[in-house]
Amino acid sequence: MKILKYFLLFIVVFSACKKEEEDTVVQLPNDYGNGMYILTNQGVSFYNYLAADSLRVVKQNIFQNVNNRNIQQPKSLHIGGGKAFIIGDQLYIANIETFGNEGIVGGFSNPISCKAVDDDRLYVVDKGTSSVKIVDLSDLEFSSHIETGDSTMPTFILGSWYRAFVLNGGGNDFASRDSSIVAIDYSQSGVPVNNFSGKLDLGYNPSSATYSANHLWVLCKGVYDTQNPTTNTESSIYKIAPWSNVIDDNKNLSGIYNADNLAINESRTRMFFTTTDGIYITDLTIFPVLHIPSVDAGFITINTEQINDSTKVEYLYTNDTNQSGKVLKYEAWTGVFVESLDVNGDVLDVVFY
Repeated sequence: MKILKYFLLFIVVFSACKKEEEDTVVQLPNDYGNGMYILTNQGVSFYNYLAADSLRVVKQNIFQNVNNRNIQQPKSLHIGGGKAFIIGDQLYIANIETFGNEGIVGGFSNPISCKAVDDDRLYVVDKGTSSVKIVDLSDLEFSSHIETGDSTMPTFILGSWYRAFVLNGGGNDFASRDSSIVAIDYSQSGVPVNNFSGKLDLGYNPSSATYSANHLWVLCKGVYDTQNPTTNTESSIYKIAPWSNVIDDNKNLSGIYNADNLAINESRTRMFFTTTDGIYITDLTIFPVLHIPSVDAGFITINTEQINDSTKVEYLYTNDTNQSGKVLKYEAWTGVFVESLDVNGDVLDVVFY
């Protein structure tokens, strides 16, 4: 009888302790969500540009502050499906509302970019292994991988509807150049697949891409070797029908070198890209004009912002390696400087949600 009493007492105490542990689970506040996310070499910062002027304060290193953990070697930031995907030495996943840690995935050689293709799958470009690794987001494990070619050094991925494109960026010198992009179908008739669906050869070293209303535009930086400039080649741009994998047009960008970071405005009528001279603007007929000179930019983000009840303005956000710790803001169409935003560390990217 005593044994039974002790056993019942143990159950009561154990249940109470378990309930107390459950009750003390920390519920993180929804401090983030819609706003501007800034990736630096120190981590991720948040700026609520939608708030009243007096409330617009940069919150630095939010992943570290929320989770008490640093992001090592930050490289790129992607947002989709209510999650932030931060590529560093590993893949870091955060809830976009709380920025609480939802998982960390390792096992990459040199992850560089990613694309969420549905709620359960994330394609991660691994430059070090020249492959796309498929992460199952339900259990945070690799489910498979797709090779992009021997020593192709992929650098960028984007996708729409049912197909993703991976850009094989090649290396910096003439010998290690590449000219290919790879198409991967991730859905067929609503059924998830991971099928290699084509390869196209374009100009040297495809670097970035974007979609207009009906086409995929791929920017090729050319060869740009600072150690041996005699081998350098001009940049080029390609217009591709993405559902048939056919090149519709291409143009050499005369006198333009090291073109990268292709971006398009909301109405999909103007494109922007970085070069050794600064930032260029062009319409879809491809007659680029130097837009913001003498800026050594590493990214471009275009955002449309509501000024008043009847006016919207498109702004261009970028950085300048000569101005560490600053996000630069320009009117996208005119190239007129508006303001700068101070953050800690070297700015790598800006993403709006």
